[in-house]
Amino acid sequence: MATLLAAGALRAADTDGAWPASVERLRSYLRLDTSNPPGNELRGALFLKELLEREGIETEIFEPEPGRANLYARLRGSGKQPGLLLHHHIDVVPAPPAGWQKPPFAAGFVGENVLVGRGTLDTKGLGMAQLEAFLDLKRRGRPLVRDVVYLATADEETGGRLGVGAILAKRAGWLAGIGEAMGEGGDVETIVDQARWFGIEVQQKGALWLRLEAGGAGGHSASADASGPAARIARAVARLAAMEGPVRVEPVLERQLRALALVRPAPEAAFLRQLATEVARDPEGVRRRVAPWQRLLLSDTVSVTRFGTDSPAVNAHPRTAWAEVDARLLPSTSPDDFLAAVVEAIADPKVTVRVLLSAKGEPESPETGLFSIARRVLRRRFPGAVVAPVLGPGLSENRVLRGRGIRAYGMLPFRVNYYDAAGIHGRNERMRADWFVEGVETVVQLVREAATGQGPAESPRR
Repeated sequence: MATLLAAGALRAADTDGAWPASVERLRSYLRLDTSNPPGNELRGALFLKELLEREGIETEIFEPEPGRANLYARLRGSGKQPGLLLHHHIDVVPAPPAGWQKPPFAAGFVGENVLVGRGTLDTKGLGMAQLEAFLDLKRRGRPLVRDVVYLATADEETGGRLGVGAILAKRAGWLAGIGEAMGEGGDVETIVDQARWFGIEVQQKGALWLRLEAGGAGGHSASADASGPAARIARAVARLAAMEGPVRVEPVLERQLRALALVRPAPEAAFLRQLATEVARDPEGVRRRVAPWQRLLLSDTVSVTRFGTDSPAVNAHPRTAWAEVDARLLPSTSPDDFLAAVVEAIADPKVTVRVLLSAKGEPESPETGLFSIARRVLRRRFPGAVVAPVLGPGLSENRVLRGRGIRAYGMLPFRVNYYDAAGIHGRNERMRADWFVEGVETVVQLVREAATGQGPAESPRR
């Protein structure tokens, strides 16, 4: 394990050997293009398999479809505590190279210390930190109070049908005995290199992905056709884009905002502490006042993401038209009820609404067990940082695990600033290399304490 390095102490280079082993392994992983679609997760699974089996750890690869691979490994413990799952996804969102400072699958450096590459934060960086922790348990050989499973999955970015979904259907034994899980999610706030906030995701919003479809006769567009499929879809998506759900404060969000008030200026802190009361008094006023990310967590949202027709020409009415919609729902919102509201808002029986994905917001995971260990480790390593539960606006495999009764926690164990976080699903996804090394050590300590039931002999700090 590399020694914790001070900021700026690492030396930038684009050749192997200039960085700690954990960074070089991450760079090798980032160079594997596992964009989904099409996925090609087998590339990543075989890479991880080699690293694990080099250490004498048996692995298994499962391909529900050719090339769409999931990898599994398990270290056995005494069973005194429920098993611990360390999971991340191999696939990444596509990365068109235009606008990137370095090619998205080159794992190059910008400046002194910034590693650029698709998957750095979502979620190959987390996966490699978990791998280092998993290998640490094997090398130390200490008795474990629980089984520890390392799982790398396919297809998360498009819903998980070939990943966790296929595993539950065809390899359910991989998750046998698992009681807690650490995966992607959560957030961190780093101001002038100081981490002052870590949010551990204990619950997520639900999701409803919809496809709207309409058909007609087609024909020459010189003849206006307000009832044609393109016009119908255009009106339908306009109505959905205008939908605004009621403002509600979920219990997790109320605790999240009260904790966040501890690191905010006094006027904002007072507003955050009283937000639930303000919502009851003036919900629309709150909607106007809060920050955009807070607005996402206070209401159901609708995003229109894709359009299309079968027409190859601008001067021809299409025979078919379609659009796709991504709705994110508060945990207290029923997907079935929201779907009924969508149909009512469209108010056009000639527009068909097809459900692509329906995922309700599962019950929250408790602030005990792995959550308590993570909070203790983060506070020890980052004195003064606030660590609190958060409601996640995104969709990940954690929601599937929670639906199976597994206590799942989304964690971002690295210091990440606002500008670097903007690269997730965007251009120039990146992370400082020394902060990655630091995050590896955080995960190693967390997993070691959770797996052995013992605290550290020493308390390294930043």
